[in-house]
Amino acid sequence: MHTFCSRKWMLKKRPFTLMHCYIEFAKYPKWQTGELETSLKKQKKTIDESPGRATNDPSDASSVRTDATSIHTDALEHEKRPDGVKKDKRGKADENACKLSLETVWAAKQEKDEIKEAARNARYAQQFELRKEEIALRKKEDARNEREDARRQFELDERVMLIDTSGMTDVQKQFYQAKQNEILARGLE
Repeated sequence: MHTFCSRKWMLKKRPFTLMHCYIEFAKYPKWQTGELETSLKKQKKTIDESPGRATNDPSDASSVRTDATSIHTDALEHEKRPDGVKKDKRGKADENACKLSLETVWAAKQEKDEIKEAARNARYAQQFELRKEEIALRKKEDARNEREDARRQFELDERVMLIDTSGMTDVQKQFYQAKQNEILARGLE
């Protein structure tokens, strides 16, 4: 029977048949940490079971346990287990995916911003054109109203100028003559 045996194998009382695998894997740090952890567990178990010094001071007993376990815990903390092949590949893929997704998100955001900017500019241009059309329509309306007012005034003036004052009283004649003089004065200006 080999010296390195798993507890499971020992319980079944069979020899450890994978020694060649163990020898191969024992070289790599990934598989060595298991030995440190099991030795740490064994160390804790032996400290717990050992009678230690016969003192009633509980802080003294815990300090012995802490010192013994801290040595192994420090060894485990300083030794970083290397990443496996899958995790290493996944890490590279995650970095690439993250970069890709950030670039994709950034490109989509810029495209969306450009679309928004183009839509905003189109709205401003449309509003500007509508304002120009509205101003042009107001000018046309004002010009048409002025022409209409001038036409009406001309018709009124024409009626006043062509009125027959022969059958009117003197007061009415004076009124219409004053109106005709005003019309003539406006026409000369």
